[in-house]
This record gives sequence, C-alpha cells and structure tokens, in this order.
Amino acid sequence: MRLKKFKTFTFVATLFLFVVSCGSGKNPYFFEDDLTTVPEPFSTAGITPIVQDDGLKVYVLKEGSGPYTVTNRDDVLVFYTGRRANGKVFDSSYKNGSQSASQLSVNGVIDGFRQGLLGMKEGGKKVLVIPPDLGYGNSGHTLSKDTLIFDIELSMIVK
Repeated sequence: MRLKKFKTFTFVATLFLFVVSCGSGKNPYFFEDDLTTVPEPFSTAGITPIVQDDGLKVYVLKEGSGPYTVTNRDDVLVFYTGRRANGKVFDSSYKNGSQSASQLSVNGVIDGFRQGLLGMKEGGKKVLVIPPDLGYGNSGHTLSKDTLIFDIELSMIVK
C-alpha cells in the first residue's frame, strides 16, 4: 500500500512541476535569441548605391585590403546583421552577446548575400538591400516576401 501511495505522490508531484514550468505559455525548449547587443545600422548617408539588374543594391562603405577576394568556393568570417525593411532585426552575428564573426560558406547563403560578398576583400564593409527574389523568394520562409537589409563586414577569407 505504501508503494502505491508513493508512486501516486511522485506522479502528482511530477505533473505539478511540469504544469508550473509550462505555465507561462512559452515553449520551455525554445531558445529566443537576445538581439539587444546588435549594433545600430550602418549609415549609408551620402553613398550612392550600386544597383544591379536583378534589383540588388550595394552600398560600399569601405573597400577591404589584401591579396585575396571572396569567390564562390570560399568560407568567410563575417560580422553581419540582417534587418527587415521596417528595421526589425531578424538575425545577427552579434546575437546573444557574441563578439565573434560567423563562419559562412559563400555558396550556403541566400543569393543576394552571396552576390554582395563576391569580390570583397578582408576589412570591407557593405550594406546590401536584397529584394525578395534574391532573398528567400518562394521558399515559404517567414521572410520570403520581405526586402532584407544586411550590414556586413568581412573579417577574413578562410583559405
């Protein structure tokens, strides 16, 4: 009889703890990124963008230096922040307090980001205004219909 009461008590206590931990309505397994450490957008004041035929706008804020330029085959270390046209940040290498550049494969990013990286040299800074077709297009992604704005700074080409 004691064992049955103990099992019942253990079950009820476990159920109570589960309900209490989920009481906020938030998924306890979902980690929400902290975007409070993301820097302000780069200023493009006084800079005329390069507008490509496919609609990509590129503001070159700083030319990089060094013997190498980014190619399709490269991995890169890049600081970046992605915003929607309304200014809302959706991703950043600075999220969660990070001060480290993110390593990305040039061929593994959306088309507009890839095009913006190609030809850059280390230390270069750009702002990319990416139309939906060069972003997430018809992928069904939550950003598929959005114009995206990326601030990028190329830290290193990984050779």
